[in-house]
Amino acid sequence: GRGALDIAQFCGLSLPPRTRLILVEIEGVGREHPMSTEKLCPVLSVHKVSGEEEALAKARAINAFGGTGHTASIFTEDEELVKRFALAINAGRIIVNSPSSVGAMGGVYNDLVPTFSFGCGTGGGNSVMGNVSVEHYINVKRVAKRTPAFQWFRVPSHIFFNRDSLENLRLLEATTAVILTSKGCVNRGLADRVTKHLKARAYLWSQIGEEPDLATVMRGVEFLRDRKPDAILALGGGSVLDAAKVMRLFHLAPETRFEELAIPFLDIRKRVGQYPRIDPSRCQLIGIPTTAGTGSEVSPFAVVSHEGRKLSLVDTSLVPDAAILDPQMTLSMPSSLTAATGMDALTHALEAGMSIYASEYTDALAFQAARLIFRYLPKAVKDGQDLDARTHMQNAANMAGLAFSNASVGLVHAMSHATGAVFHFPHGALNGVFLPEVFRFNADVPTKITPNPNVKAYVAPKKIAMYCELMSLKGVEALIDRINELKVKCGLPMRLRDAGLGEAEFRAALDRLVDLTFSDPSLISNPRRPLLSEVRELFERCY
Repeated sequence: GRGALDIAQFCGLSLPPRTRLILVEIEGVGREHPMSTEKLCPVLSVHKVSGEEEALAKARAINAFGGTGHTASIFTEDEELVKRFALAINAGRIIVNSPSSVGAMGGVYNDLVPTFSFGCGTGGGNSVMGNVSVEHYINVKRVAKRTPAFQWFRVPSHIFFNRDSLENLRLLEATTAVILTSKGCVNRGLADRVTKHLKARAYLWSQIGEEPDLATVMRGVEFLRDRKPDAILALGGGSVLDAAKVMRLFHLAPETRFEELAIPFLDIRKRVGQYPRIDPSRCQLIGIPTTAGTGSEVSPFAVVSHEGRKLSLVDTSLVPDAAILDPQMTLSMPSSLTAATGMDALTHALEAGMSIYASEYTDALAFQAARLIFRYLPKAVKDGQDLDARTHMQNAANMAGLAFSNASVGLVHAMSHATGAVFHFPHGALNGVFLPEVFRFNADVPTKITPNPNVKAYVAPKKIAMYCELMSLKGVEALIDRINELKVKCGLPMRLRDAGLGEAEFRAALDRLVDLTFSDPSLISNPRRPLLSEVRELFERCY
């Protein structure tokens, strides 16, 4: 608050009587150069620079040392330089060709809202950037009542099923189609059967393996971009269908970043990571399963391996536009694959029934699917040419897929995803290993429950009782016995050690298995929220 002459006198300097401003030439910025920071007096520091780049660098340094977030000023007629300066400097107000003190106050030299109290944002350690007014000093108390979350039931626009349903491909309105599949489907002649029903020009890409990773997906995307199809036919098991769904998404939304899609979430309806909205009329996706288990032909889920983990992508943009369930496409499945995929379908049905997102709609499909699988899976495993059993199994797998597509799954799948990522065992067989112990775990009194506004009490035991009643069973142990009997009939492993996993390998990987399970998104819909110690104990029991 003192003038230049007073300051000069304090410093022992002699200045002309009408001096109003003292300029001090300095060479650096920082603690060794105290004159380089803001000074609330008529003293300014001057820095000599060789050009605009050095000037911007020096301005950034002064800004960082002197205090970020408030105000910076520039004098220039170069609009591009103003833009570069504004982008480079961390300040809430950039003043151009105006006195910075009165100019920053606003309303005099510019149209900024006038203020004497200015927030400097996070750069200055403040919670606001801009005018601080009375509203920032008022505490507002809010009273929030419980609001049940809305639910949905979404399915593909068309599902064609039963024998010869493949003939519906003749109705496909497309000029160019790409068949995404595996070498196995090509070798078994399944791709040829699809092609002969198409009127569109067809291209074949058969490089999808059992556990597709992101690199495989991106190679498929390049193939799609070169061919520019208006229809994609995903032919194969769950891995093919999952990969095709992600390929279509990246094909139609090339700016999408995989890392953003894989961000974890607590509720699928309210997520940080947003999926792009795609227009299916540009390129429709048709799922043609050759197995009876995954339900991927109707689900919004897709599992992709990336950096040693199996990542679950979930969004309605991944749901195929149509599904064709022709049981004749499953006749070539070997008995081991029939058993594993059938157990996967049973797990979908049972976990969808216990999910915190279950509804009357999903229960109807889940319960019926479970009944059909218990009845027809042993027949399909025993005689792969039993078309009646194959038909019922494919329909049951699809119904289970519709159920978990809208209700999600649970802890069984979280443990299976973790174990499959580490040891690469068949997913369905792993589900069968974990299913009994997880059912017993969910039927018990929970240490913690999974929060959900639609669930007012822990209902897992009641849902299990509903399954038992439908199948004339008494209690959870009777249901577990029924599951184990099914595994024996189908030749599925009872425990992890029966699957060929050595104890030393299991012990060495146990910590990683627990961590991967706990971070898997399938866990968020399980009714009982397990502790890390409980996940470890479940793995021990299942070994």
